[in-house]
Amino acid sequence: MKLCLGTAQFGLDYGINNTSGKIPKEKVIKILNLAYDNEIIMIDTASAYGNSETVLGEGIACTGKKFQIITKYPADTELSPFQWIDTSLSRLKIEKVYGYLFHNYSIFQKHPEYCEDFVKIKQIGKCEKIGFSLYYPSEAKYIIENNIPCDIVQIPYNIFDQRFKEVFHELKSRSIEIHVRSVFLQGLFFINSEDLPSYFTPIRNKLQELHTWSERKSIDISTVCLKFASINKYIDKIVIGVDSLDNLKENINNYNMIPSFDMDINWIETLEVIDEQMILPFNWKVKSL
Repeated sequence: MKLCLGTAQFGLDYGINNTSGKIPKEKVIKILNLAYDNEIIMIDTASAYGNSETVLGEGIACTGKKFQIITKYPADTELSPFQWIDTSLSRLKIEKVYGYLFHNYSIFQKHPEYCEDFVKIKQIGKCEKIGFSLYYPSEAKYIIENNIPCDIVQIPYNIFDQRFKEVFHELKSRSIEIHVRSVFLQGLFFINSEDLPSYFTPIRNKLQELHTWSERKSIDISTVCLKFASINKYIDKIVIGVDSLDNLKENINNYNMIPSFDMDINWIETLEVIDEQMILPFNWKVKSL
């Protein structure tokens, strides 16, 4: 199972296409149980996701299940990573996490010495793996070229945003796990091209092509997006955020549909979009989709 459960919605009203807000604690417990029952045992969270770590820690304790947790060192603290890790572990109610990442590459740029903290955290057994959440291929290239200690990278990757494919082989040759996020591009792929805000006019035709192909195949667009990432041999995990129990059920069902159809990967790759104003949501000049 390549799916990894993202938890931003556990602690924040997150996502440009999210209309239901932060998930109540009782529903978080149901989501965790459903995920575990479907072999989704890796969970992605962060100190910056509101009270997500606390909600997650309490929820996991209620389930009695064991998950692999990845969390991230935030940008808005004066404490070093070595000092901060205990805050995250306390909130999560566990003694170690699977992965501990720099939440933002700019933190590393400002404090490259923090890498020593990350290595030490791994050495003393408070995490199994260390790494980075990235937005640009140039960041991955720097990590590779300078042999920066790294076991995991989390990156945006989807049918429109294929920028990181140029570094996949090199990352894997160094045994670095590749976890991808934003496979649905915050729900943009689900919007009818005719309903797109005018801001997205440059990609309207490509979105329409994708929808036409999906309709012709009678395959849900979510399944198409998931398959695009899952069939990539370099990708280890696909991080998906959910805003409800039904949303998780839908994603699991769509993921299970992946083997049921053939995908012309060469054609799908032609839908790549280079314009970062279109493919990086923090650049979008719209309030909602």
